[in-house]
Amino acid sequence: MAIKATIKTKFGEERELYVRLNNVEVSNHGVKSRALFRGFLSKEAFDGGASYIHEELIEFNADVAVPLWGQAYDKLKEVYPDSADI
Repeated sequence: MAIKATIKTKFGEERELYVRLNNVEVSNHGVKSRALFRGFLSKEAFDGGASYIHEELIEFNADVAVPLWGQAYDKLKEVYPDSADI
């Protein structure tokens, strides 16, 4: 699963990136969950082992009874409403 979104890179330029969820940290005790996303120039760059050029940590209230990755991507799409699923 991934999305395409126009995001400012760590180098200061806005680019359309291939963004993937790297990991999720979840607690079931009223603590916000954290999702770490990384953006790459393209899927081909990711598949080829290229380094990410954007990294973003997003916090959200997770429902542990529902798949976590989908919740994390839904939260990311709130931040980048013009993003598209790939």
